[in-house]
This record gives sequence, structure tokens and C-alpha cells, in this order.
Amino acid sequence: MENTKKQLWILVTVCLFTFMSVLDSSIVNIALPTISKELEITLTHSEWIVSSYLLVICCSLLLYGKLGDTFGKAKIFKIGGIIFIIGSALCGFSNSLPMLVVSRIIQAAGSGMTMSNSNGIITETFAPNQRGRALGMVGAFVSLGAITGPGLGGLLLAQFSWNSIFLVNVPIGIFGILLGHRILPVQKRVGKGTIDYLGFILLALTILSMYASIQFIQSGNIFQWPVIILTGLFLGSCYFFLHWEKRIEKPLLQLSLFSNKIFSESLLSAFLVFISAFFYTMIMRFYLQDIKGYTASDAGLIMMVFPIVQVILAPIAGYLADRYDKRKLTILGLFLLTLGQASYFLWQLDTPLTIIIPSIVLSSIGNSFFQAPNNTVIMNAVDTKFLGIAGALNALARNLGMVLGVALSTLILTVSITQMNGKAVTSLTANPSYFFQGMHLAFGFSAILCTIAFLLTLFSAKKSKK
Repeated sequence: MENTKKQLWILVTVCLFTFMSVLDSSIVNIALPTISKELEITLTHSEWIVSSYLLVICCSLLLYGKLGDTFGKAKIFKIGGIIFIIGSALCGFSNSLPMLVVSRIIQAAGSGMTMSNSNGIITETFAPNQRGRALGMVGAFVSLGAITGPGLGGLLLAQFSWNSIFLVNVPIGIFGILLGHRILPVQKRVGKGTIDYLGFILLALTILSMYASIQFIQSGNIFQWPVIILTGLFLGSCYFFLHWEKRIEKPLLQLSLFSNKIFSESLLSAFLVFISAFFYTMIMRFYLQDIKGYTASDAGLIMMVFPIVQVILAPIAGYLADRYDKRKLTILGLFLLTLGQASYFLWQLDTPLTIIIPSIVLSSIGNSFFQAPNNTVIMNAVDTKFLGIAGALNALARNLGMVLGVALSTLILTVSITQMNGKAVTSLTANPSYFFQGMHLAFGFSAILCTIAFLLTLFSAKKSKK
């Protein structure tokens, strides 16, 4: 009984920091117009407040996972929690864009430490017959944090200044750290060997150059030298990273994992779904506030529909994942999610909430029945000695999906509206007609991503039965 109670509190601690880490990836989105106005910066510049956080996490996840395997997952998790709280406090007291971006980088460094080691801690804590539910619950909090951010952000902005979206983490984080210090196991150095820092540098160059290329393309400089150089840097660093990882004895990334088709296809599906999720979070704030005219508070409440549905269904999906065929549940979830994405095409200027909310509910149901079973499939598909790196890869797919979701949704909206306008625009919502065409194009791309994930999982499941 005492052991079960300790397991429960470990799960609570991990879920708490997982929720806050992912929440801070998305909560800033709805506050960007307010932050941009008060700091007197453009929307393009304000995007770095979101992107810097996600990029640092993406670049460092595998490194932190390796450090966890070497020095102990709980130790790295606790250090990360403290750094995250410090970063959150600094963000709350920032009064300029440079200070806010630097604070977000510090916050992201701590977040990456907790995020990369959470699945490993859960795997070591729970027995195989309990692991599915526990990992499913962590996965549910990931999804909850990703979608709750804009809604909670809107509610905070209605009552307080934009600084509150960061400061709210401090008391919650302190509680989590105190709980973790008491509950999480004390571990000695558990691994030997050197850390693959060159692999880390090459991976970071790959991710940063890819993102920078997209940003330049978004500015309309498709065939300019910066894009050509950055694309070459991306391809070159990607090649040398893969080449180096094949040669080194103890690589940052175990490439042999991708020979497991169930693992690689489930990971790819998760990646596509998270890209799609951030299309929703980026576009909805423009649609609800600038086009529909809702206040930040009302827009936040509408966007809270998604996480509320997930709070109800995530535990059910996790329970079903331990009892029934996980692949069938992921297929069902992806099918419903694709239908929900397709229903966004019905949205127009005069679309009532009686159509908007059911669309959101349908997408949320699909996402709920996909995330928990898919996370379990990913972790169950690998050997025990690779559970740490598998968890880090799952987190990398999630966060890289978020980065690309932010970049691609903004890119599609900007390019589409600019082409229709005939010149560069300073506001994406100045012409509602142009915005709707851009929005439908972006949601169409998002629906295609969900369809690919659905077909990939469906055919993979059929092949595995033969």
C-alpha cells in the first residue's frame, strides 16, 4: 500500500512538471498581441518569444536524456525543475524583448531536463502491467498542457497583466520541487562513458538551420542567398549528424531504433499530429479575437473546450490502452481527429458557436484516443535498455512538431494573404476575406497531415497482423 502511494506521488510530480513545461510552450500564443503592444514590437519579432522556448527544448532533449541515463534521471529532473522556476520568475519580471527571450531560454533549459526524463522515471517506477496507464496519464498531461495554454492565458490576461502567465508557474513549481525532493528516488551515477557533445552540436545546427530557412522563406526571400546558405547548412549538418552517430560507439541517438517499424511509424504519427495541433492554437487566437470579435477571456473559454474534453477522456483512453488493442484505439483517434480538422472548413465570419464548439469537441475526442495509446505503443516497441532514449525521442517529436506547427501555420497564412493582397501585410486580419482563404488553406494542410498519420497507422496495423 505504501509503495502504491509513493508511485502515485511520483506520477503526480512528473505530470505536474510535464504539464507546466508543455503549457509554457503554448500559453504565450494568446498573449502575443498584448505583449507586442506593451513592448512595442512587431508580431514577427514577438514570435521569438514562443520559438526560442521550443527551439532550445528541441535542441537539448536528447542531450538531457543521455545525461539522465548517465547521472540519474531523478537528479537531472530535479535540477531542471529548479532552473525552470528561475526562468519563469525572470520571464515574469522582464520588461524588454531581449530580456524576455533570454529568460525563456533559461526556462526552456529547465523544461527540457524534466521533459526528457519523465517517461524514464515512470518506466522505472511502474511495473509493466501498470506502465501503460501511467505513461498514458503523462501523455494526457502533455496534450492537456499543449491545448490549455491559450485558454488559461486568455483568462489570466482578462484579470492581470501578461507577466502573470509566467509568474503563475513559480508557486506551483516550488510545490512540485519540494514534493519531488521528498518523493523521487536518490540515484548515484548510473552510467559510464563520455557524452556525445559533437552529436548534440550537429543536431542543434540541423534544427536551428531548418527553422531559420523557414523564417526567411516566410519573409518572401525564397531564392535569396540566406535561404540557400541555411538550406545547405541544414542538409550538411543533418548528413554529418547521421554519419557521426553511425560511427561513434556511444551515440547521442540510437539509429538502430528506427529499424523497428512500429516504433518509427508511431513516432512519425505523433510528430504529424503535434504539427497539426499547433496550427489550431496559432490560428484560433486570430479567428476568435480579431475576426469574431471575442474578448481574450471569452476566446480563452472557447478554447478551453478542447482540454476539458481531454480531462474527461484521457483517463478512459489510458485504461482502455491497457486492456484492448492499442493500435485500434490510435486508428479510431486519428480518424475522429481528421474529421474534426476537416470540419474547420465550415468556419466563416458568421459561424455560430453551435458549429465551432462541436468541431473542437470532435477533434479533442480524436486526440484523446490517439495520444495515450500511441505513447504506450512507442515505449513498448523498444527494448528496456532503450526506454530512456525512446522517451526523449517521443518528447523531441512532440516539441519539434510544435516548432514546425508555429512556423508553418504562420508561413501559410502570411504567404497566402500576401499573394492575395499583392504586397506585404502588417496585419493578417486586416482583410477578413483574405484571412479566411489563408485560414482554410492552413487548416487544409493540417487535415492532410492528420490523414497521412491515419493512413500510416492503419496500414502499419494491417501489416503487423500478417
